Amino acid sequence: MKQKTIHPKLLIVLLGILAALGPFSIDMYIPSFGQIATDFNVSEKQVAFTLTSYFLGITVGQLIYGPLVDRYGRKKPLLIGLLIYTAASIGCSLTTSLPGMITYRVLQALGACVGMVASSSIVVDVFGAARRANVFSYIMLVMGIAPLIAPSMGGFLMTRFHWTAIFYFLAAFAGFVIILIFIFLPETNKFIHSYKIQVGEIARSYYQVLKNKIFFTYTMAASLSFGILFAYISSASFIFLTHYALSIKTYSVLFAINASGLIIGNFINGQITKRYNYIKIARIATFVLILFTLLELIIVITVPHIGYKWMVSFIFITLFILGFIFPNATAASLVPFAKKAGSASALGGSVKMAASAVASAAIGIIHNGTLTPIFIAMFVSALLTFYFIVPNFKHFFSKKLY
Repeated sequence: MKQKTIHPKLLIVLLGILAALGPFSIDMYIPSFGQIATDFNVSEKQVAFTLTSYFLGITVGQLIYGPLVDRYGRKKPLLIGLLIYTAASIGCSLTTSLPGMITYRVLQALGACVGMVASSSIVVDVFGAARRANVFSYIMLVMGIAPLIAPSMGGFLMTRFHWTAIFYFLAAFAGFVIILIFIFLPETNKFIHSYKIQVGEIARSYYQVLKNKIFFTYTMAASLSFGILFAYISSASFIFLTHYALSIKTYSVLFAINASGLIIGNFINGQITKRYNYIKIARIATFVLILFTLLELIIVITVPHIGYKWMVSFIFITLFILGFIFPNATAASLVPFAKKAGSASALGGSVKMAASAVASAAIGIIHNGTLTPIFIAMFVSALLTFYFIVPNFKHFFSKKLY
């Protein structure tokens, strides 16, 4: 029987739509924190635990799915995970308490994270090492549309209907993705294992992946650059709604403008990786990121009342530069793996989300009511990214991974 195939461009679009589920799950409901707090009779700060619980579920869930997508293939775990996500989204709409919402958000994350693991694994299955950075850029390009429209969509659904409509929408969107995957996505794993899944074997497998120098180095680089993105995301409402006292409508527009910086960076990176080595691009971009985040930090310290339009420009450029780092570092981290692509993708994704949670927590700890801590976190993350992505200064302009 002839193996079912899918056109590479259609596959990239499908994986991008799948990846968009994450930003939708995070960005759509943030404008409704106040309405949720009122309904549950709690503070907005307490509602933020629903975001923390989602990150926790994503971090842990990826480690669970890694061995599953290696053992059972990519498609079946994807469909099961998305069904869990759909049910949990409906649960978020129906719950009447904050503990219930936190619980359903964990389940929602446990369903969504299979997409993060499977999509990276599918890229490794289908595309050669030299093409993966290009593919990851285009997936992030498609995925990047979500942050552009998510806050506006969430605000519209909240004001026109109720915050519960946001989670009904997420359930419907997940159902749409399930249909697309069922119809169009073939099974891409050529190395489906027949072993029984055992905790000890899983731990040894993850240890083997983690101790690989290439994986560790570039996963840390990708995670730290990802942390910069989440340092901004976790601070965006403070920057624009609290510090600058802008309206939710204006906030949504500015959030979309900044997200477009990441999208444009990923698009250009996808184009130039066809001609230039992706490792060289990532290293040069990281050096530029250090210089720019240092400049931002100096300006924010010396000009504390800087206008919000300048702030939008700073963040736009920072996210633009990240578009040349994150997809390339992610592609580099998976080079040593083919048979264990699921485990490597899962461990890498888990580390990235953990770094994002640490970045968000660090912002909260050093928060002093000004913009300075945000840019300190970005600059320090840029320095650490450079440390990992340039393990040997002699090879700064080389194609060598390590």
